[in-house]
Amino acid sequence: MFLGVVAAIQGTDPNIASTALVGAARGLDLTNTSLAASISTLALAATAISSGLLADSLGRRKVLQAALVISIIGDVIVFLAPDNVFFLLGRVIAGVGLGAAYGAAFAYIRSVAKPGKLAAAMGLFTAVLMIVTMVLTFVGGALSSLDWRTAFLVVPVICAICFFIVPLLLPKEPRLKLPSNDVFGQLLLGLGIIALLAGIGELGKSLTSPVALGGIGLGIVLLVVWFIWESRNDNRFFPVSLFRNPVFLAAILAGFIYNFGNSVVFLQLTNLWQYINGLKTLEVSMWQIPLLLAGVVAGLVIGRRMSSGKMPARTVLLLGGVVSAVGLVLLGLTHSGTSFLTFLPGEILVGGGVVIAAVPYGSLILKEAPAKYFGPVSSSRLTFGQFFYALGFAASTIVIDKMTIGGTVSQLEAAGVPATQVGTALDAVTTYAAQSTAPTTSLGQEALADATASYGTAFATMMFITAILVLLGGILGFILLKRAGDHADDPTPESVKHPAPTVGSG
Repeated sequence: MFLGVVAAIQGTDPNIASTALVGAARGLDLTNTSLAASISTLALAATAISSGLLADSLGRRKVLQAALVISIIGDVIVFLAPDNVFFLLGRVIAGVGLGAAYGAAFAYIRSVAKPGKLAAAMGLFTAVLMIVTMVLTFVGGALSSLDWRTAFLVVPVICAICFFIVPLLLPKEPRLKLPSNDVFGQLLLGLGIIALLAGIGELGKSLTSPVALGGIGLGIVLLVVWFIWESRNDNRFFPVSLFRNPVFLAAILAGFIYNFGNSVVFLQLTNLWQYINGLKTLEVSMWQIPLLLAGVVAGLVIGRRMSSGKMPARTVLLLGGVVSAVGLVLLGLTHSGTSFLTFLPGEILVGGGVVIAAVPYGSLILKEAPAKYFGPVSSSRLTFGQFFYALGFAASTIVIDKMTIGGTVSQLEAAGVPATQVGTALDAVTTYAAQSTAPTTSLGQEALADATASYGTAFATMMFITAILVLLGGILGFILLKRAGDHADDPTPESVKHPAPTVGSG
């Protein structure tokens, strides 16, 4: 449960930051809000795997405590930031610290879980993570409405409390003897992830943006070079041979269901309820509670059933894909509803389905991580998660924005609006989306009505597309785990079967 609290800090920080960003942008006159919103995530994803390597070599408990201190320093710098530079610097430092803290907390599950109960521990970890994230996000949001700076004190306070609890609850783990730090390999991976995620983030603004296309292209090239380098390097820091392991590939597919599905549903449901249903921020938060509670229950139940041997990993992964897909289809079919109860069945199914997939996602990665590379492989869960989450965010934004604009223009033209006035009509819609200011002209009101109808159709289409993708992920994961046979359901981690050489404790 404590490890779930530590991991929740990482999920809470970007939530609070996004809420407080509006006030920070005004107070500091931020010139690039998109960079301010994403820079912490980029730093986290780029350094998470390397922090796992440090945890192996220096001692996981020491690295976890150091990561908590770094996180405190980062957000305190943001709290005191006099200008843009210090705000961005603080967010980078916080991202590095929080990525290392999450990775260490996740890896620790292997040490504290009872023998044969790894999946149950993963279910409890996920449930606590979701509950604490929800509570802390609410607290941070309430503080940001008073003063954006005070919101950035939530994470430092929780990190400080956890810092003193770590040595009381968590055992020392032996430090591993590493062949090499492989600095060049780490640099290639970090830069490749930054470029790729930055490019994907820009896609939501423009499909032809040189920054987006250049970032994605550069990221792919760097990651291909990294893969080749690690394949041929005897002193590699990450075992890329795992990408040929069917169990590890199934775990990645489970991560796709969890992170991609979560990203699409949370973002687009929030937009739908705000722009179409006219809900306030607090009402949106209340409507999201069933989504979170369903995940909490699913994590606890599925984790226990997997650990008891009643549900093999392949069945759970397929179930997660099917339940998520059905929920997404329901949300697509009921998108025009105006009451909370209309969305409730779809919310429960999606919230439960993605977390069902999250249980084998975590437990399979921990199980397959070789002892020699345990830290980097276990920390890769966070990197995969950030990639799929960013992909879901960008893909859903692109599909819905393009379909909404296209549908609005078509309806305006069909109604006889001259082409010279279409741009003015779209400006009224954009102003409403950005500032919640309803248009006053008849043309603007007509455009907003058309945009509302088009947005609903686009939302439903994205739900159906996502349903197909998560269902395919569940089916492919099932096939991979079935081919792996008994090995996939063996509850004993590889790192326990074949321990790596140690050089002391930390």
